[in-house]
Amino acid sequence: MPLRLRLEASLREPDGRWRLAAEEGHHLMVRRCASGDRVEGLLPGYRVELRLERRGDVWYGWEESRRSDRGSPVRLTLLAGVLKEDAWDALLRMATEVGVSRVIPLLCVRSVPRLGGERLSARRERWRRIVGEATKQCGAPEPPEIAPPRSVEELEEGALPPDRFAAFLSGDARPLPGEVFGDEVALAIGPEGDFSPEEGEALCRRAFRPISLGGRVLRAPTAAAVGCAWFTVFHEGGAP
Repeated sequence: MPLRLRLEASLREPDGRWRLAAEEGHHLMVRRCASGDRVEGLLPGYRVELRLERRGDVWYGWEESRRSDRGSPVRLTLLAGVLKEDAWDALLRMATEVGVSRVIPLLCVRSVPRLGGERLSARRERWRRIVGEATKQCGAPEPPEIAPPRSVEELEEGALPPDRFAAFLSGDARPLPGEVFGDEVALAIGPEGDFSPEEGEALCRRAFRPISLGGRVLRAPTAAAVGCAWFTVFHEGGAP
């Protein structure tokens, strides 16, 4: 697997080389890279092959080739109940790996912890770092957008994709494999313990279709990965 860097914070100079951001340079030092090594740079919509050059404490990458990569053909929005820190971090990583385009954190009745003020601002910055690092692992050209957290009641129906699904533990939810959908999809996953009855009703009023992810009770990060992967794999032609 090639070493990957994100290039948004780096500067492309007129001669075609990239002056790599200090954070990426530190990453190269940790990985014991040297001048002449080749790495892959990631930009929204592109993968860039770079040949490294080190001058003192500054790292450069000479652009040798570039190819288009538009990511998943489905634009998938994940609405997920906020979880405890480790579980939420895992959910964000897995959502990035399976091709989610946007994450909307939901402040649910059963969400832990409660967020607000400076703590929320710091956590959102941490979330952006996590999804950025996850793209380097999986090779996604662009990290998912992370929207401001909100409650289910604060969701604006007009801002959501046309095909909407919500995973429920209730017995009347339909199996996901039987559903039909297009290339813009929203999937709602509750926190541990599922959505409250009131939140479930609010989602249904916003045209979310109740679906089941199977007969087993999954942890929230696992449920998010399973549900999101179904949509992205389907659009890549790999669904059963």
